[in-house]
Amino acid sequence: MCRELITVVTISFNAGSSIRKTMESVLAQTYRPLEYIIVDGGSSDNTMEIVKELEPDFRNRGIAFRSLSERDKGIYDAMNKGIQLASGRWINFMNSGDVFCNKDVISGLFSFDLCADVKLLYGDTLRVKSYAVVPSKGSVPEVTPLRMPACHQAMFADVAEMKKNLFDLSYHLAADYHFVYNLYRRGARLQYIPMDVALCEAVDGVSSVYKLEVKSECARIRGIDKTFKWRLFFLRKKISFRVQKAIEKLIPSRYLLEVKKANRKRLEARTRSMDAHR
Repeated sequence: MCRELITVVTISFNAGSSIRKTMESVLAQTYRPLEYIIVDGGSSDNTMEIVKELEPDFRNRGIAFRSLSERDKGIYDAMNKGIQLASGRWINFMNSGDVFCNKDVISGLFSFDLCADVKLLYGDTLRVKSYAVVPSKGSVPEVTPLRMPACHQAMFADVAEMKKNLFDLSYHLAADYHFVYNLYRRGARLQYIPMDVALCEAVDGVSSVYKLEVKSECARIRGIDKTFKWRLFFLRKKISFRVQKAIEKLIPSRYLLEVKKANRKRLEARTRSMDAHR
């Protein structure tokens, strides 16, 4: 079993309403040795008060802990700061508001046999959308030329590789895909592990709010954004997206809320079941 130091990084900005559950999720992880880094963008709410409140708990449980709070140039600039601070062999980015599926996720992931020279490990994600919790299975590495094989919250990347290839800040929404795409193009080994890793709030995430813009950046990364085929595809997606939003507006918000609550209850029951079988 791999027992190398693993780093988890959380990026936050005015996340007072969500940072606690993310920190507690990391705190509950059974894997050791573990390092946790919080990179805050200079929050004006109580985010850092919560960080300071929970900091002793990490040290008491043998988890190396660091935090900083200062202005940044966006989410990927903050993630680059986390990479530069990381001391681990592997690094994971768990956004504020997102959590690991259970306390044994990291231990379970690194109990699998890893391929030699692997640069990126990833698993499955449960995505909390506006009125449903949707399983998002990781894909085989070969899909990378078309899309991200998994959400970055479900990924563990080689730290040395990331320090050599920081996120490109010219991509405001898809710099993580740019990193993974370049790994694949260079022939680096990516490995899919069939297990639930992260529960992600897809409702307010950057990639969720700006879905079409993300697709556009991904096309630019792949060098196909100027082709007629891509422009036709993008137009169809844009129309489909607008129709979907129009339909959602016709559904009573109270009904959507009740469906969301029901899905959360099913997810919690699933998570408890997973914990009971470990």
